[in-house]
Amino acid sequence: MTTAHTPAVTPTAADDGGEAGSGTVLYLGLRRSPLEWRAELGAAAARGLSVHVASDADVSHTGLPGHRLGSFDRGSSLAEQAAQASPDRAPVAVVCWGDKYVGLTALLAERFGVRGIGTDAAAVTTDKAAQRRAMEPYGLNPPWRAGRTLDDLRAVVSELGTAGRPLVFKPAHCSGGRGMALITQETGLDEVFALTAANYSGTGDFLVEEYVDGSEHSVSGVVADGTVRILGVTDKSVDGPLSPSWATAVPSALTDTQVKDLMRAAEQSVLAVGLGTGGFHVDLRFGSAGPVVLEVGGRLGGDLINSHLIPYAHQGAVRPYEALLALLTDGELPGETPEPSRGAAMVLLPKDGRPAGEVAVAALARPRVVIAEDWPGTDTVVAVVVTEDPADLPAAVAEVREAAS
Repeated sequence: MTTAHTPAVTPTAADDGGEAGSGTVLYLGLRRSPLEWRAELGAAAARGLSVHVASDADVSHTGLPGHRLGSFDRGSSLAEQAAQASPDRAPVAVVCWGDKYVGLTALLAERFGVRGIGTDAAAVTTDKAAQRRAMEPYGLNPPWRAGRTLDDLRAVVSELGTAGRPLVFKPAHCSGGRGMALITQETGLDEVFALTAANYSGTGDFLVEEYVDGSEHSVSGVVADGTVRILGVTDKSVDGPLSPSWATAVPSALTDTQVKDLMRAAEQSVLAVGLGTGGFHVDLRFGSAGPVVLEVGGRLGGDLINSHLIPYAHQGAVRPYEALLALLTDGELPGETPEPSRGAAMVLLPKDGRPAGEVAVAALARPRVVIAEDWPGTDTVVAVVVTEDPADLPAAVAEVREAAS
């Protein structure tokens, strides 16, 4: 459901660029929302690329013919997964949008001899402790410690907890906030350690760090052989420590100096973890002492940031999905990104027991809402808000939340 605004992307499902085109791109997994996975397929079509999708989940809903779909078992070794996921002919690029596929993506890119972030960098970005070690020389970390047993956890909490600040527990090998917990003096550590079950690796590896109070942000971009291009800086709206974001907005409402500090921290972290060629997202918190990096991802992020928000904010002139494919297939690194001319935000609206269509209709009744759809896997509807003046975006977001409540 959309209004009359021109879409920032052209969603395409069954049309995948034809049989020949200028090559095949192998997508490992797809994002859950149709808004994103259609944009993923549409970006390939816009580049004249055919698509092969391989996943550990069912992707028949894409409408792609069976010979363009593959599957692999994540319970097997990485080498076995690589053999299962490979298409019949060598792709010109291998891309993923989920952290659990980053290692496989890097391995396949290496085997096919195409551009990628590199297997060493993939190993670092999928290990939160390794990320912290890599970023330590740059002052981008909060106080932290790593471990892999319950006894390690008790010792780490005893050491870091002396400052009296809340601590954050994170399984070392997962993403999307899975398994995270806030540790206070009343927290049962046995229950916290059990959260390591969220690790993709099947290990007990974990990280504990001091909670840094401040605003939350995400920086999106691409990198090629040490040159970083930042495509967008976003603000995230949250209701409290470790709560999921309910809105993401482009551009950031921080001052120019603060945005530059975020960008500098993101660039340092991308280079610190050794990303070769590919997309990235860096999640940060801007605290009283400046930016602290929460996580570096070796792939473009979600929350409609790259599929919709950045393109809408730039009136289609900046399209991260297509920029990533241009980089991977042809080595085309985008130029410096101009300031956004418009404001764009994704807002999650609770259903509160109502049908998704009812909530979407209420949201679409607001003049600056361009999209409203069910957000898969949650009890919310996602609305995309676009304003001609970026300064009007906070008020427009507040208005659509109020109207849909």
